[in-house]
Order: sequence, then C-alpha cells, then structure tokens
Amino acid sequence: MKTILHLIDTTGPGGAETVFINLLKELQHTEFRNVVVLRGEGWVADQVRSIGITPRFIDSKGSFNLGYIKALRQLVNHDDVDLIHAHLLGSNVYGALLALICRKPMIATFHGAVDVAAGERFLRAKFSIIGWGASAIVCVSKRLQEELAARSSLPARKINLIYNGVDPNLFCEAPASGLKEELGLPPAATVVVSIGNIRPAKGYEHLVNAAIKMARLDPGVHFVVVGHQRASLFKQLETQIARAEEPPNIHWLGFRADVADILRQADIFLLPSVSEGFSISTVEAMMAGVPIIATRSGGPEEILSDGETGLLIPTKDPDAIVSAVERLKDPALSNKVIEKARQNALERFSLGSMLQAYHGLYERFIRR
Repeated sequence: MKTILHLIDTTGPGGAETVFINLLKELQHTEFRNVVVLRGEGWVADQVRSIGITPRFIDSKGSFNLGYIKALRQLVNHDDVDLIHAHLLGSNVYGALLALICRKPMIATFHGAVDVAAGERFLRAKFSIIGWGASAIVCVSKRLQEELAARSSLPARKINLIYNGVDPNLFCEAPASGLKEELGLPPAATVVVSIGNIRPAKGYEHLVNAAIKMARLDPGVHFVVVGHQRASLFKQLETQIARAEEPPNIHWLGFRADVADILRQADIFLLPSVSEGFSISTVEAMMAGVPIIATRSGGPEEILSDGETGLLIPTKDPDAIVSAVERLKDPALSNKVIEKARQNALERFSLGSMLQAYHGLYERFIRR
C-alpha cells in the first residue's frame, strides 16, 4: 500500500479546506494510505477524524521553520511516505522543501489569488522552492493558472488544471425547511444566500449596498450570509449598515455546519466576490438547484455561462446585484438556468472527476 502525506496551512473552515476534506474522504476508498499533518486543532482536524483518519499535529509558525521541516522528515521516514500533497502557499513551500530533502514526488495545489498575493513575504523565493521541489503544480481555475504563469517563475510544464469537485449526493434529498422560521421571515420572502468567510476578497460591502437599495425597492427580499466573521471587517460592515437611512434586510449567520440544507432553502444564490480563484459554493448552489448570480471575479466565468447556467455581473456593482435579483424572480428564467446549471455541474465539477484527476497524478509520480 502506497502512503500519501497531506499538508494544509489552515485549521478553520473554508473552500480550500472543504476540498481538502472531500479529497481525503474519497481517497479513503482507494488503495492509498493517507497521513495528515495539521498545524493545530480546529474544524479541519474534526473533519479529518470524522472520516477515520487521526491527524498528526506539528507547529509551523514562522516563514521558514526548520524544526517543522525536521519533524516532517522524521515522519516521512517513519511512515515510509511515497508522495507528498500540499495545499495553499505555506504548505506548498514546506512540502517542496521536504520533497527536495527526502527525494520524494510532491504535488502543490493552489486554491486562489490569496496564494499569490503581492504582499506575501519572500514570494519570489517561495515560488522558486516550489518550482524546484514540486513534481506537479495544480491550479483550480484557468484564471489562477494564468496569474501564476504571469506572476511567478513556476515552470509551465509542471502546471496542471484540476477543477475542485463537489459531492452531488449532498444535494439529492428533498428541499430542507426551517430557515425562514428561524429568521422570522414570512413564507413569501425571497431569500438570497451568500456563502463564504468574511474577508476582503468576498466583496460583502457591495452586498450590503445592494441590500440597502433593495430594502427600498422590494422589502420582501432578504440577504442571508453564511461564514466566519472576521471581527475587524465585520465591524466595518456593521458601521456601513448603521449609516443607512433604512435598515437593510441582512441576516448574518456566522459559520454553519448545515450549508447544504441552507442552500436547498435559498431562492437565489449570490457570489459578490471581487476576486475568486474557484468558488466551491457556486458549484454547490448549481447542484442544489438554486439560480445563481455571480460576479466576474475570476473563477465564476469558468463555472457559469451568462444567461444559460446563471447570471454573471460586474464586480463592485450593487445596482447590478439588485437588477439580477429582480430578473431571477421570473420563473421562466429561473427554471431554465437551474436545470442547465445542475446538469453542467454534474458533468464538469463532480467529486468523482476531481478524484480521478488527482489519482492519475499520484499514480504517475509514484510509479516514476
């Protein structure tokens, strides 16, 4: 049995972390043995345990933590690791260094623009290490692939495109209920759901402005936001809301474990991002049968076809959000995009397709 060592930077919930867990879950049913190293306890650790893997914990604070590398090297030797698979910039750097030291094949997965942020310390050196040590570099969207090619020295021959996958079985059940009752909304309310942690790239300030405009135009529309609330940014959003002449209909739910149930109760899904590598929540909405509004922020243009599988709008444009919500109240348009989007998601973005692509890389480099 071949052993894969899996590394990821973060410990809390998010899109990349969900993909990480879903990939591990699928790999548990293959011939590979999976070893997972995390930086600490948290949501990711809990999810790893839930699929039958006991995570190992090694602290990796600092830009180049030699103690972390030493501990990983001991683990690679002790567990007879055959291949290293890392996710996000920090883990990609350490995984590549480890691969060079231990002479093991290594796959580095980049999940979004945050992985190539210009303000990142030692970015050129980090890309050089990944370029040397990684056997394959995976991008989750063509846009991200183009950004990496333009802003880094990573060898083009090593870069692969693998779209993130979603498990369609999560959305096969009958629509859930209870959300409108929980929020105290009337049955006739239109619920517009957004999913994603509150951070600058998600563009929630534009959602707030849209909700302020919508409160005057159509008070029956309610915006629901699901995701961790970073205190400083959330405070700015609250200040923005407090300044409004008329309070907008926004419900901040924070982190929720029942995202699939919430999506199945949405009337519309909204992605207001200003930058997006690949939006896993947009694909989930497609599979849940929810009509989608998404900004042209990178990844969505590869996922959706405007007017066919969803509505694509400009970034930073609250008026466009309001207009798109009004358009999707038309049942003819809504039903058309729902059916086409679901079929498209099953064909292009299923968990099985993602697993098959990674499985092919694992086999290719382990054999070599």
